[in-house]
Amino acid sequence: MATHDSQNTSFLQRARQFFLILGGIYVFLVALGTTPLVQRNLLYMHNLRLPPFAQYDMPEKYDLAPFKTHNVRIHTADNETLGAWFTFSDPFYTANKASLLASPSSSPDPSSPVPTTDVDAYIRNALRTHPTVLFLHGNGGTRALRSRVQHYQAFASRLRANVLAPDYRGFADSTGVPSEVGLSLDALAAWDWLRAHGAAPENVLVVGNSLGTGVAVQFASALQELERGEKPQRPRGVVLLAPFSSIETLLDTYYIMGLVPLLAPLRIFPFISNFVKRFLVHRFDSLSKIVSLKVPLLIVHAEDDWDIPHVHSETLFDAFLEPHLPTLPEFTAAMAGASEEVAKRMTALAHERAALRTELVAVRDMARVGRAEVFARNAAHGEVVFLRTRWGGHERIGLVEGVQDYMAEMFHLG
Repeated sequence: MATHDSQNTSFLQRARQFFLILGGIYVFLVALGTTPLVQRNLLYMHNLRLPPFAQYDMPEKYDLAPFKTHNVRIHTADNETLGAWFTFSDPFYTANKASLLASPSSSPDPSSPVPTTDVDAYIRNALRTHPTVLFLHGNGGTRALRSRVQHYQAFASRLRANVLAPDYRGFADSTGVPSEVGLSLDALAAWDWLRAHGAAPENVLVVGNSLGTGVAVQFASALQELERGEKPQRPRGVVLLAPFSSIETLLDTYYIMGLVPLLAPLRIFPFISNFVKRFLVHRFDSLSKIVSLKVPLLIVHAEDDWDIPHVHSETLFDAFLEPHLPTLPEFTAAMAGASEEVAKRMTALAHERAALRTELVAVRDMARVGRAEVFARNAAHGEVVFLRTRWGGHERIGLVEGVQDYMAEMFHLG
């Protein structure tokens, strides 16, 4: 009996030591994440350059058709240089394929490039005659990553649009170090490059995925600020694929690999969680800016997204509705023990909000895809749509053909 008790005690001591060590490692990693250098690498993962040793001047190596995609360089306002791929829309490529294939010099080397002057001429023609997607990717990887290439292919074929896909500063072969302000400048530089090559603002659709949604909102907001005293340069619309409301909120809900909580264990110690968040350098607070966007907006999120919960998209969509609904009083400790009359009033207010929300939002069921909630703003700003899909995950939500079909319908593409 004594031996059995001693074994139980020994096991409990080892278990206690294990969890103490595990807790210590967790605290150390959280503390490490408050430093700017580590924070930057964790958020952007720009040094994760996949696929490794990519040949950016040879897009064909990554399953793109010969001379359909071209490697271009984009210069930013603060003297950084971005690598980017420009992919022709399928209709333009099909119509000009013979000329594109005949453009290389007579060199026997099949990889001989099209002369730069010819490339520019084709790009200018494509931008004048077809809509274009400015694709802002998520963290990690490069423009040659397989899932991103599949987006270019899908947008070029199903949306019949050109695609410009820049790598942010510090990513792939782009110069510089990533930052919140820097990535917004990168998106603006890509926009300016399209405009300089002949693209009309209303022919450019901005599409952001994951981290790219934060960039897209920051960029679109900055673009509106540049309109003062000038003719508006508003894009055809903005599409947010698997967005987050802000990095601060994301920290509370993010699970690494969908399994390991980031800051969730600190919820029982809110003062510690708030202290850690004070050190955030990169915030990407989309929630504070999204309502001011004066363009048609499509928010897309999958229910099986294990990286960023779809509640973030719900929060962004609801932000447009909140000014039109009765305000809920802030919940206080005193209200917890409030009278039955107060409780009834709160319940009635909640019902009133729900009823009014039903009047404001049109719901459209999409067979085997999900459902779309549509909020019609004034005609000048365009509608806001939250498309909640049953599947699609995180990185590949833009590859769901039902999503692409909705994009084509909403933005008159294809």
